[in-house]
Amino acid sequence: MGKSGLIAIARQPFMLLMLLVCLPLAVAAEELTGPQQVIQRISDQLQQVLMDNQQQLQDDPALVYRLANDVLVPNIDFGHVSSLVLGKYWRRATDEQKQAFSRQFQRLLVRTYSTAFKEFQGWEISYTPLRMNEGDDDVAVHTQVKRTGAPPVDVVYRMHIKDGDWKAYDVKIEGISLVTNYRTSFAKEVRRSGMRGLIDRITELNDSRVKRVAASSST
Repeated sequence: MGKSGLIAIARQPFMLLMLLVCLPLAVAAEELTGPQQVIQRISDQLQQVLMDNQQQLQDDPALVYRLANDVLVPNIDFGHVSSLVLGKYWRRATDEQKQAFSRQFQRLLVRTYSTAFKEFQGWEISYTPLRMNEGDDDVAVHTQVKRTGAPPVDVVYRMHIKDGDWKAYDVKIEGISLVTNYRTSFAKEVRRSGMRGLIDRITELNDSRVKRVAASSST
């Protein structure tokens, strides 16, 4: 899988950030369960930073990545996501490879989601009642996303408790899992060029994006 293949895969899960950005602020926090409240809180924070930094985002396109990183990273279990997308290859990787992959994969996800920051408005999300028993520490948060002129989209967030807090580790859009998508593509790359090759490919993609944003900022 070359760079174009990674770029194609990187674009697919952009809906996660888009959906979080567009959650309605009118939903009362007390009407939501713990995992739903986390999603709502992320939405509120993202919308607030967008409103507070409109001019800065126009002047400095790279700012969106820093803002997204500050809001998303504390609420997503990137370590767990990394282990899931690599599957058996995670277990075979060295500690150095795991750290390098997790770091670059986090960069990839944050930058992918960030591209949706300034482009989506008018979305509305409804929550399906959460099936959750006392003591549950891994749940699926079912939502439906609606916008004018488009069919509704079913979205399911997988969340679990990590270090005492609810964190997201997967999202399914119309039944298509972010984790499954990446797992298939990354497995092909590992078989072709090994773990080091996969890490190098993702690093190259991340660095090329940084250079493109820097170039656009200087023009």
